[in-house]
Amino acid sequence: MSVDLSILMVAIGLGATLQVGVGIGFSIIAGPPMMILLGTSTAVPVLLLLNTLVSAVATDRQVLKTDSQTIRTAIIGCLVGVIAGLAVYPLLSEAFVLMLTASLLMIGVITTLLPLHRSIGTVGFSTVSGLSGLATVWAATPGPLMVFGLIAKGRSVKDVAKLVQPIALVAYGIAFLLHSLSEAQAFSYGPQLWVFAALTLIGSFFGRAIGPYLPQSLVKTAIRVVSLIACFVLFHRAFTMA
Repeated sequence: MSVDLSILMVAIGLGATLQVGVGIGFSIIAGPPMMILLGTSTAVPVLLLLNTLVSAVATDRQVLKTDSQTIRTAIIGCLVGVIAGLAVYPLLSEAFVLMLTASLLMIGVITTLLPLHRSIGTVGFSTVSGLSGLATVWAATPGPLMVFGLIAKGRSVKDVAKLVQPIALVAYGIAFLLHSLSEAQAFSYGPQLWVFAALTLIGSFFGRAIGPYLPQSLVKTAIRVVSLIACFVLFHRAFTMA
């Protein structure tokens, strides 16, 4: 086993743990090494598939009952963004897509640092959900945007970690299916995809076990740090490709 592949496998397990425990992190941690090893066009559908597994494990059925309206609004917005993203994707360069996604994430980070006197309304939240859908289909990195939207809506970070999972489950799943209909590269990596899936599930169950014990301040800090890392990685890759 090569060193690069070992690093990728560790990143997949760690990313799944972080995603379930904090609410975001899988694509941000596992995405860069996967994009380097597989190429972006192959890595994105693989990330979508593995993220779907993570979200399936992390989804809390109780949240589906208590916050159905918020989840429904976010899912509709995400799906509109996914469809729009797929429609314009062939018209954009890969560097532009990565740079635009990084810019959206940076705006999201900045909003969490600003003193918001009132939460955003339904229209604002639907807009953020749509942007999250764009990021889903472009770079498989929607988590921070959806998390920032839920925080701006006035939800605590502990609630956000649970709320984002069913939304991501639908968004990732639909985006993966649509990607698969247009290209079969996601499965060109062979049997190692099953290893990636197994590591994803192990990390997800571990994250679900430790998630309730993480302090709220730590979760919020982790969201910002992981999001800034994602911005740096996406900007760096975009500039090296330009």
